[in-house]
Amino acid sequence: MWFSRRAFGGVLAWLALGLAWATPCRDQPYTLETPEGLAGGGNLEFDGEVALFSDGACLETPGLTLSAPSLRYDQASGVLEAQAVEVETPRYRLWAAEARVQGRILQAANIRATPCRCGDDLRLLAQTLHFDTESGEVLLEESRLEAYRFGLAQYTTLRLEPNRPLAASLGLDQLGNSSPIRFDFDQGMNLGLSEFPLLGLPAAPRLTLLGLGLGGPDPTLRFGFSVREENRRASFQFDAKASSPKSQSEMVDGPLFFTHNSELGRYAFGLQASYPNLRLFGHIAQDWPDGTPASQVRGVAAGAELRYPLALAEGPFRLRLEPFGLLTFYDQGPAYWAYGGRLEGRFEGDFALRLGYTWVESPTQGRFWLERREAARKLDGGLSLPGFDLEAERDLLKAQTQTRLRLGLQQPFGELWAQFQGCFDCVGKTLSNGRDDWERRELVLGFSPRPLECTFDLSLAPSIGYDFLRQGISRAGLELRYADCCFVWRLGYQAVYIAQHPDETPGSRLVFGLEIR
Repeated sequence: MWFSRRAFGGVLAWLALGLAWATPCRDQPYTLETPEGLAGGGNLEFDGEVALFSDGACLETPGLTLSAPSLRYDQASGVLEAQAVEVETPRYRLWAAEARVQGRILQAANIRATPCRCGDDLRLLAQTLHFDTESGEVLLEESRLEAYRFGLAQYTTLRLEPNRPLAASLGLDQLGNSSPIRFDFDQGMNLGLSEFPLLGLPAAPRLTLLGLGLGGPDPTLRFGFSVREENRRASFQFDAKASSPKSQSEMVDGPLFFTHNSELGRYAFGLQASYPNLRLFGHIAQDWPDGTPASQVRGVAAGAELRYPLALAEGPFRLRLEPFGLLTFYDQGPAYWAYGGRLEGRFEGDFALRLGYTWVESPTQGRFWLERREAARKLDGGLSLPGFDLEAERDLLKAQTQTRLRLGLQQPFGELWAQFQGCFDCVGKTLSNGRDDWERRELVLGFSPRPLECTFDLSLAPSIGYDFLRQGISRAGLELRYADCCFVWRLGYQAVYIAQHPDETPGSRLVFGLEIR
């Protein structure tokens, strides 16, 4: 954006030749090339070493286009100044009362910025802005976030990074598949706020206030909050319902922690300290090992867990071995110990191949869930190619195999895909939550349209599933997406006719979602 005295004669030569750049400044009668960009305008005057552009003045540099009624460029200091400016970057449009450009840095005051393609229904108002055009990083001071002129949050300092989604930078990273504004239907109406960020407060706490299953047989009112700050975090959730109220919480402050879950009859208070490869812990706890009050145990536990990861890399090959050993002493009963590990090999080249083996041996019985390790012997693997993904797992203890195969065909308008999920020899097997798993053979066909690029555009994403064991339609769904200037609105319908695993129940679900473009 700036030029030196030596370059000044060359700049005048460019003017004489009337060079036309392929930028917004190309059609201006007068242009000045600088080592970092192009300035132009309908009129150009010189006051010593100061160039004054007016009548449609503009500045073009990689990562930024600026226009203003007039521009003032000081060749000696390499500073460009303007008032009432409009700026466009690959991600944002912004307006400022005044701006100053030097080197690769744009500084501006009294800012209105928006990521919207048109209009500014979502916008940031800020006192000052610092924009590094080379890195694409934006720093706003004393800013306020508004949607449809409604204030959502205030920030003392807000940093927007080019490779980070805007929603995450704003603290709205749950927008999308799990919007903090909940509105859907699943065994009753679900309505309210879920993990909604209170962005104007320190440490950005999140609030949950939900009505679940409204109109159903067992409606629930859920209240909760969570907050996280460096190595400190806290969360609490309470479900008020006629059948059985329940609550759960967690608090961590450095090595000190507390957790409880009333539904599972669990609580623990204790200390834990982590070092390279070693974790020391001690806690007072209560647990229901089989999930019922009759099995309740209480007491004190203290112990250590040692993990020693080993890794080897050679070209596209990766090998990792992570053995562990755990020893716990109780105030009552024998000590508990467990050992095992994970061995995994990978190849990452034109295709990706993964093979792994996990084993856990637990000769004695652990009293509390915090230190307990379930016995396991599992072989797993995966193969990934363009349009092809295969994952498989063999549980040697349960003698069951699970597979997932996904085939995708990319087209200019989107992706046609098919996914098969199977669980073989699963009848009668019991999961860790005490419920029976089910043998399944389900094929799901669907279409995923390419992301919406045009404003006021629509797309549809249908899917349908078939259960080969029960010989019937297992599920069907349709998602409608609509893009306006600022947001992508999502409305989805999913019907489950034949449940495929314990977490599913037959029924219909209507989901509303929102994404920042």
